[in-house]
Amino acid sequence: MTPRTKAALLLLLLTAIWGLSYPMTRWTVTVAGMDPVAFAGFKFLFAFLALLPMAVRGSGPLPETRRGEPRDRVSWLRAGLTVGFFITFAGMLQFSSLVYTTSGKAAFIGGLYVVIVPLLAIAGGRMPGPPVWIGLVLGVSGLWLIAGPQVGSGRLNLGDGLMLLSATFTALHVTATARFANRVDPIRFVTVQVALASTVSFAIAFARGAMPDAPVFWLSLPVMLFGIVSLAGGILIQTTAQKSMRSSEVAMMLQLQGVFGAAFGMLFLDEVMTPVMLAGAALMVAGAIAALSRSPRKAETAPVPAAAASAWGR
Repeated sequence: MTPRTKAALLLLLLTAIWGLSYPMTRWTVTVAGMDPVAFAGFKFLFAFLALLPMAVRGSGPLPETRRGEPRDRVSWLRAGLTVGFFITFAGMLQFSSLVYTTSGKAAFIGGLYVVIVPLLAIAGGRMPGPPVWIGLVLGVSGLWLIAGPQVGSGRLNLGDGLMLLSATFTALHVTATARFANRVDPIRFVTVQVALASTVSFAIAFARGAMPDAPVFWLSLPVMLFGIVSLAGGILIQTTAQKSMRSSEVAMMLQLQGVFGAAFGMLFLDEVMTPVMLAGAALMVAGAIAALSRSPRKAETAPVPAAAASAWGR
């Protein structure tokens, strides 16, 4: 088996793990009764505890190819606090959306961040190329079909809208991360972000009186701990895969999480995806792939933080 084949199989495993997280989270915030904001606090807390030992050691000096001039370097603490608010709200909105929409729809809509990222470049004075606009047309068309319940109604329910907002915050996180990724210690950078996300989520949950009682906490604990698997898997598998595959190919494969999210939702939660909704989902995946179809040089750099950012909210 070639390294490239092994990398592809590892990515397939990762997308299945991320896809499974959607119905597991939906079960937790609907059946088990865990408040989604409190759930975000606990998931980010466990992620922080898992990363803390590595953060204490640090990642060491940045490789020569990634090290900027001394005046270009920034504090990982300041960078993490700056970027962390985006992933904080992306996570809270994602988990809240699953109270109102299905796992499959949420997983596919969440993948639209890949289309939104290059559009944010317009604010920086850079005009996206034709692949991005093609991806946007396909993505919006797919969103119109998947919204349902009537064919082509184009109406987003509350959960769909919250997930679209989550995808927008994820895209903002990706864009902000790209400014700091090569200038700070990556492990400490991420650890600060999940610590901030946990703190803000808990503060909001406390203020709303939404912290879970003991039975709900223990019932939800396995799902919250599963977040460590998706986080650690996201970091390790993506890092391994990108040694043998282009970053654009990695990001394209990760779009399959929507397929797994829908499949596991139908299997474990008896969710329904009509043929029209499945057609919309296919258009959304096609839109993401089109948006990632750039020149080899750009494909190597642009999607890297996008792929990494996907893990934090899972």
